[in-house]
Amino acid sequence: MIRLDYPAASPAQTITRLSDRKGTPMYNLAQHYHPITATPAMSNEIPPSKLLAPYIRCFWGSDDMSVSWTPAPSADSEIIIPDTCMDIIWDLDEDTGRSSTLFHGINDAPFAVPADRVTAGGSRFAIRFYFWGVHYFADDHLRDVLNAHVDVEAYFGTFRRELGELLTHTSTMPSRIAAAEAYLLRRLENRCRTNDNVMNAVNTILQSRGVVTAEELQRGSGLSQRQLERLFREYIGITPKKTADLVRFQNTWQELYHLTREKLNMQDLVYAYRFSDQSHFNNSFKKYAGRTPLEALAAAGR
Repeated sequence: MIRLDYPAASPAQTITRLSDRKGTPMYNLAQHYHPITATPAMSNEIPPSKLLAPYIRCFWGSDDMSVSWTPAPSADSEIIIPDTCMDIIWDLDEDTGRSSTLFHGINDAPFAVPADRVTAGGSRFAIRFYFWGVHYFADDHLRDVLNAHVDVEAYFGTFRRELGELLTHTSTMPSRIAAAEAYLLRRLENRCRTNDNVMNAVNTILQSRGVVTAEELQRGSGLSQRQLERLFREYIGITPKKTADLVRFQNTWQELYHLTREKLNMQDLVYAYRFSDQSHFNNSFKKYAGRTPLEALAAAGR
């Protein structure tokens, strides 16, 4: 697998690939970025091992589906916001022994799911990838992943044979995570499909918190806008601009969520993230969250 050493400097600096030594994890971009859901306190997330941390955001699910993905008791539905991640979600009906697995691509708009979609007598296990990590494991390009919900084998052709059957015979989260990590590490070992220019641009976007111009991305990657857009669609699934917009949204949501009410100042966010005014900030936030900032905080229990 490829090791990329990213300098901890200004966002516009370029990443250089220094070696192709197998067994060495790539530089961990995740140290610059930690995306969260609409209700972080209710998430059942388990971090991956050190080798997979540069690519995998977390594993999630439960042995009992009645515990997983459950919104507040009074809610009729749960809002899923763009977290810039992509998920493999495996569901097992323990009464019939049948399982199903879907790949959920990156989404750029909020959507609601019914609160009662989780049923008893089943279990769920999921792998959540950072948006820049999926292409290291997928079989082919990611040009069609935007808002996609498709069979897992559209992108991971050996999933059922190499992992799905193993998951059926496991019953705990630790055993499922162990099986999933072995599967992912095998795929990583056998693939070196990446593009340094794309990763340079991703690094710039993350370090700038999504506040970056097309010109800055072009300088950091060494490519024209058209070339960079083509490569982003292939390796990420969306354009550089949309990637930056989603990363900016996630960073504003993280700051809002982690700030106390006493320290919450919307104007500081307007300035820090280059919104023209508070109305612009509110409209942009609602486009992705489905709620105003204060409504999103209330729904998250903050």
